[in-house]
Amino acid sequence: VVVAAADSVVQVNGATLTSSKTSLNVNGLSLDLMDVTDGEVSITVSDDTDAVYDSIKEFVTQYNSILKEMNTLYNAESARNYDVMSDEEVEKWNTKIKDSLLRRDSTLDGLITTMRSITGKSITASNGKKYSLANLGITTGTDYKEYGQLHIKGDEDDSVYSDSTNTLQDLLKEDPDVVAEVMAGLTNNLYDALNEKMKSTTMSSALTFYNDKEMTKQMTQYKKDIKSWET
Repeated sequence: VVVAAADSVVQVNGATLTSSKTSLNVNGLSLDLMDVTDGEVSITVSDDTDAVYDSIKEFVTQYNSILKEMNTLYNAESARNYDVMSDEEVEKWNTKIKDSLLRRDSTLDGLITTMRSITGKSITASNGKKYSLANLGITTGTDYKEYGQLHIKGDEDDSVYSDSTNTLQDLLKEDPDVVAEVMAGLTNNLYDALNEKMKSTTMSSALTFYNDKEMTKQMTQYKKDIKSWET
């Protein structure tokens, strides 16, 4: 028996909706129509707090990664006071000198200070209340050698605070919109502040966070110069 094609028809909370497909979107909710029915179908939805949590955790991981690298470069040991050495010792010293090129660099210090300052400030949510990362259960560690790296209290992967109460997860279940507001406000402020800080450098750019084309140009020229010097 040949059945003529027809639009899908479904009633959602009293409203009749049609679609040329077996799927339709209702206020951001995707519905896949599996079969024909004349009876009521109850649907229960909830916020995907796990996805938001993982997103915040990824931000903390990336933040810690770049902060750790910057601190390592800024606090590198001094490469001075060396005498005539063997080729092997020269190679080791060359490595040490390269590692310490950004030691106590003022620009790097400014970026580190800006990152730590912004992540320490509060954000005013739409409910009028102020929230800091500490209010979300995200804090710095007790080891000063971490130089401001962040920890999510209660996170199973955190070696320091894994036994603590996971305030972030609790807040996501209680009021995910506030958490989203705070994190969006903080990351926007962080991006704007770092952009402003980069304006004073030769690598600033009006279109991107830093002038990658200028960096590539300089690197190419450096390689040509080194090859010429070696020759």
